[in-house]
Parts: sequence; structure tokens; C-alpha cells
Amino acid sequence: MTKNPTYDLVIIGGGVSGAAQFYAAAKYSTIQSVALFEKESGAGAVNSAARNNSQTLHEGDIETNYDAKKARAVKHKAGFTRTYLERTKSARVGELYVPGPKMVLGVGPKETRFLEERFLAFRELYPELQKLNRAALKEKEPKLVEGRADDEELVALYNEAGLTINYGKLATALLDDAKDIFATKRERTGEIFFDKKVQSLRRVEGGFELEINGTKVTARYVSVCAGAHSMYFAKKLRLQAVSDTSLLLVAGNFYYTPKFLKAKVYTVQNPKLPFSAVHGDPDIMNLDTKTRYGPTTRVVATLERHKPGTFLDYLATVSPFLGSLTAYIRIMFDAEFFWYAFKHNVLFSIPIYGNWLFVKEARKIIPTMKLSDLTRAKGQGGVRPQIVKTNEKHPLSLGEAKITDTHIRFNVTPSPGATTCVYNGLLDVSEIAKELGYEFYNHRVTADFGRELVPGVTIVS
Repeated sequence: MTKNPTYDLVIIGGGVSGAAQFYAAAKYSTIQSVALFEKESGAGAVNSAARNNSQTLHEGDIETNYDAKKARAVKHKAGFTRTYLERTKSARVGELYVPGPKMVLGVGPKETRFLEERFLAFRELYPELQKLNRAALKEKEPKLVEGRADDEELVALYNEAGLTINYGKLATALLDDAKDIFATKRERTGEIFFDKKVQSLRRVEGGFELEINGTKVTARYVSVCAGAHSMYFAKKLRLQAVSDTSLLLVAGNFYYTPKFLKAKVYTVQNPKLPFSAVHGDPDIMNLDTKTRYGPTTRVVATLERHKPGTFLDYLATVSPFLGSLTAYIRIMFDAEFFWYAFKHNVLFSIPIYGNWLFVKEARKIIPTMKLSDLTRAKGQGGVRPQIVKTNEKHPLSLGEAKITDTHIRFNVTPSPGATTCVYNGLLDVSEIAKELGYEFYNHRVTADFGRELVPGVTIVS
């Protein structure tokens, strides 16, 4: 890196969201100079890493916490990621992504009725979706039926065309493609820097100044794609848009059994809880030998998992302090949330007993699962930041959020942020290019992805 460089666009964070922005800027815009800074030694090393997420392409067909409107939007956005993989990375099946079936399983009369009604309501949007009864389930996934009472009602909504994705490797693939594009454009520059930590960010005349490993960098526009640290930087800039906003940080834990399942098996979601119900998945890191289950969900006070030093960074996001504390209390005093949090944060952490409790929960999927089948997936599970609006009666805000201000934006992207990364990158760069006075090639996006890029992400401004 040259001394005191200046760029049109600086992207902070080399996870799958930042990588998708860098790729979109390279291929679909005329932005002249772009730089991406990542504090780790490679792309996708934190929450995008395969060990830290469910590896799922969420498309709304098996996610029962999505209503029809959200399912339609998520399907559209996820289609950009699917198209990028299937059209440009088909040679990397098995390494970058794995096609395979997925389903949502309903157990008992209440859940089976719910899924039957959902099937009727959603089959136009998902014509490939099938409804499976007990006999069909036994044929496709015998472990789901084995050991159940004969009179236990059972139904599943099933889709053959799921994708399991290594999002960390997807981040690397996007950056590699972008580098190749920039290499052919002599009039434009695109640079990627690893092991470069942004120590400070401040507004100056004409843009922003960043201090990165002791070097001053200036940018006309900054896009922060740094997970929970995105809120940290927004708070440091004292943006009005986040004056009444804080974070609830949750981290997922995972478990392994021998390979009991071929399909990705979700269960019916509790609509009051913003976290995934227990599910069993193929694990792209252990496809032939293991099934991975989870996540259990722990509330944490660090912006990154297993990095205690980020506790102080977390404290910087808890403002206003009294408003945040009051909002946390309101969240925790919801009876269902309190019991969920107590079970996941306390009971599941007790050695042996915690595993036994999880086995009881996972038997909804595999009725014959034994305690001896289960092992913890040590060192796995990333942090998912959830937006908390400190001045609202129901403070927990679900889903993706963007925070925008003049020539700067911050992506705070819990699930399905990775799923919609390509779409989000394209949408972000279309808006960034416009603000900077450069072109964005919408017609090329439509041609390459077979669909138009349409707005639809929640904007906080």
C-alpha cells in the first residue's frame, strides 16, 4: 500500500458481504478506484467461515418464520447467489457448494395442519415444493420415521433443489473474480489488503479518513461490512441514525452425530423467537461422515466469538446505556424469550446434562438419537447481531438492516445476510455509484442473472 492513498470507495470487511460489494463494483460499475481492507489473513474468516454458520441458502420455502411477502423477497434475492454459483462455479461443486434436498418437518397435529395450509398458500411461489407424508418420508429419510409412535402425525414440505454453501470460500471466489476483472481495466484500480485492521474512521472534507495499521487512507465513500463491528463504527461516528439503536448479540453452537441425514431438515419455527429452530444439516466440511445440528443460541457480550478483546468494542455499541439496558430487560422479561435464553445459555452449557437436553430437543428430528451419538462441534458458531430499537415497546428488530448516511453505509447482516450477499452487493454498489457520479450497468445485471435488480432491503437513515 502506498503512503496516504486515496480511493473512491473503501470497503471495510472481507466476509461474503464485503466481497460481493467488491465484485459488484468491479464488474457492474465504472467506479475508478476501490480498496477492500480485511483484518484477518484471508477472506471469509469470521462469520462467513463454514464453521460459523448453517451453510444454508435460505429461499423462504422451508423457513416458516417467513410470511409470503418476505418469502417472495428472499427467494428473489437468493436467486442472485444461486445464479452466480450455478452459472460461474459449476466446476466447484462439492467444494464451494453442494446441491441437495431440503425440507421443513412438522410433528404433531398442530404443526402438520400448519404445514398443509402453508403448502397450499406457497406452492404457486415454489412449484417444485412437495408435500411428503409418513410413507414418503420413510423412503427418503428413514431416520426421521424410525422409532416414532405409529399414530404420531408427520408431514414435511420438501424441495430437491437446496444448496449447502461454504460462504467463506464464496467470499474468496468473489474477490478472485473481481481481481481478474480489475486486472483487465488499466484505467481502474481494485486493491485487496489482508491483515489490515481499521483502527479509526472519521469524516473529513470530501469524504473520510481511515487509520489502518498506522497508515492514513482517504476515501470519498466508505462501506462497512464488518458484522457486529459495523454498528461499532457507526456509533464511533455518532450517527443520528443509530442514536436509539443497540445490538443484541447471539452466538450459535453446533453438534455432530454420525451421518444420519441426506437432506437439510428444518423444523417449524416459533414465530416469537428470532432464532432458528433446531435443524439437521449436511456439513460441507464433513459431507460423508457427519450430520451437524443446531444452533443452540447464546447471548454474548463480544462482537466476535472467542475473542474476549472485543468486549470493549461491544460496550461502545451499548448507547444510550440506560435505554439499551431497559430494552434488554423488556426483551428478557418476555416469558418465552426468558425460558429460551435460560435453557440455551445456562442449561445447555452444563457438561453431559446439556448434551442430554439437546438430544431430547433433536429427537424431534431423529427419534432414535442417543446421548452417545452426540458430540459438540467445538470452536464453531459465529455471532449474529440483532438490532435493538431502544425507544420502542417491542425493541427487537428482526432481519437485515442497513444504516446509511452521506457517502457512508453500514451492513449489519444476520441471517439471511449471507444468502442474499450477491444481491445486496449489487444493490449497494448501484446506490454507491450513483452517489459518486459513476455508472452502474443495470442491463448487464439483468442479462447475467436473468432478473432485474429491485430495491427491497430495510434502510435505516
